[in-house]
Formats: sequence, C-alpha cells, structure tokens
Amino acid sequence: MKEPSIIEGRVVRVDARQIEVLIGEETRTVAFLGRVFDNKGEDKCPVAVGDCIKLRAQGGNLGVESVLERTNVFARRASGEDMRRQLLAANVDRVVVVASFGTPPFSSITVDRILVSSSFAGIAAAIVLNKTDLSNESEYSKISTTYKQAGYTVIATSATEGTGIEELTHLLAKGESVLYGLSGVGKSSLLNCIQPGLGLKTREVSGALNSGRHATAFARRWPLEAGGAVIDTPGVRVFRPWGIPPAELRLHFPEMAELGRECKYPACLHRGEPECAIEKARKKRAFPESRYRSYAEILAELETLYGGTAPVEI
Repeated sequence: MKEPSIIEGRVVRVDARQIEVLIGEETRTVAFLGRVFDNKGEDKCPVAVGDCIKLRAQGGNLGVESVLERTNVFARRASGEDMRRQLLAANVDRVVVVASFGTPPFSSITVDRILVSSSFAGIAAAIVLNKTDLSNESEYSKISTTYKQAGYTVIATSATEGTGIEELTHLLAKGESVLYGLSGVGKSSLLNCIQPGLGLKTREVSGALNSGRHATAFARRWPLEAGGAVIDTPGVRVFRPWGIPPAELRLHFPEMAELGRECKYPACLHRGEPECAIEKARKKRAFPESRYRSYAEILAELETLYGGTAPVEI
C-alpha cells in the first residue's frame, strides 16, 4: 500500500543527525531532510522533542515539511560562541529542575537560570533536590525554604535511598514534563527508580571537576506507566538563557515581581534606584541574597547580549 504523501507524528528523540518520530504506534527514524531543515532560521535545530510535525514522503525517505503550532517551547542559548537558540523541549506542562547535593554541589545560579527560562517560555516549574542523603538538615532547609517562598514546588529525593520517588512519580503523572539540570545530578537514576524497566545508563560523577559525564546523550521522551510522560535531557555544565529582554528579567523572579510592586518607580530594576522595595528588603535580610545575586548576574549577561534595559510597566 502506498504511503500517504503527508503524515503527522510527534518527535520523541532528537540527536545530532536524525530524529525519531512516533507515527501512530510506530516509531520512525527521520534524517534531517525537508523544508524545515532547509530554513532553520535562528535555531540550532528547528525541531524539539515534543513537537508535532508534518512529514512528506520524498522518494522513499521522509522529510519534515512543517512544525505544527506549539503551545510553548523551552530553550536556551547554544554552547560556546554560538548565539542561536537551542530548543530543548516543546509542548510541555512543566519543567522539572533537578539539582543535587554532594557532587555536583547545589548551584543556585544554575537553578535560577533554568527557572527564569521556564518562566519566559510560559511553562510552570518545579524543583527536585536530589541526593538529600548527602546534605545536612540546615543546608536543605535553607534552600528549600527559599524556593518554596518564591512559590515553587520543591521535592526532596534520594535515588540511592528511594526517598521522594512516590511524590515525584505523582508530579510527573500529570501531563508532559521535561527534566533538566547539571550533568551528574541524577536525572537518569531518578527515572530508573520511577520506572525500572527503562534501564537508563548512569555514570559516576567526577570528583575532580565536581560534575558528571553525560549519561543521557540526547533528549528522549519516555511514556510513564504511572501516567504522563517525561523528556529526559542531557546534563549541562553551563545554562545560558536565550531571548529574555533585560528589563523583563525581574518579572521572572516571582518573589521579586510581587515585592517590586511596592517600588516607587514601576520600571525599577532593583539596583540602587530610590525607594526600591527590593533594596529595603535586602537590608533587612528579608529577601534571599542568593536569588538577588542570580538576578544581578543574569541581568548583566543579558544586557551585554541584548543591549541596555528599557522600562517595562508592571
């Protein structure tokens, strides 16, 4: 039977040279062919795991004709000097930021960079603090309180001891999620705890570098037996937000956006302006300094990339 010229499917894996597409109940491998790959525009790769696409039969091969309208897309700036957007996942219900204690150590700036990128994309976010068996109560309490007060769901897990797995499974059962974090934080280990049949590879963490080697080479979507689906992504060593206008950054720190309404000037950037509510709170130690440091660092980076700030009314 002749294959129809136009076929619709969903991208479930993206690697360096090809994608895997779920068409009905069959997974097909598709090379980087077709109109979409001929016109990549500002993107390093024009498709992401989670994309719904149209494929066209081309002389026995399938090419990507178009990407259907997305509800959202989670992205970052590509590595090195590459200024293009790197798509990480599309059409997801939440970004689950996985961080760890021990090795690699908890990195507030990395967590915050991922959180603001999720907010910029209009995607809800939750935080998983893994390897809690390697933390002390004071360290965990301070970090979890900071993010809970900002409005985020925080789940404590230990893939080694099996703690928090039920709570994480319940969260992931609600729709489409993407797991993201530094290399070595234990994303694949957590997924193996949730669904042992996945058999995902895990690797030891480098003590010298305080980071892990990639256990996951390319992004892949996995349906979960308990419900929902999760996109497992390669770990990163550096996460750089893409496309956020500098003057909008403050709006993607929920606690800053809320308290900032009390500033004298609606376009206050919270770095020395008169009668700044954030500055007042910092002096009283009522605003978490780790979050402010992240804000200041990301803002400076965005201003370097995209130029000076312009007022944004709240």
